[in-house]
Amino acid sequence: MWLGDEETLHEKKVGKVLSEPAKVRIGKSGLSEGVIEEIRRTLEKEEVVKVKVLRTALREARVDDIATRVAKELNAELVDVRGHTFTLKRKK
Repeated sequence: MWLGDEETLHEKKVGKVLSEPAKVRIGKSGLSEGVIEEIRRTLEKEEVVKVKVLRTALREARVDDIATRVAKELNAELVDVRGHTFTLKRKK
């Protein structure tokens, strides 16, 4: 297998996740340790995770601020932010 195959496979995973519903939701309790851990587990297992930020969690921060914070904390790459949803992928 050459390097191009691995990158294409990774891009396909990202594309698939972008078209699916979010796997993790951040609700009124905000960005708790439990939510961070759930995102971490999903990233380790599936390499890509889509996260929905519910309106009740947006009292203190904006979606892109939350997404950036999660990506930094988990050492993940922020792939996409659309509306109240963001997508992360595990860094290689």
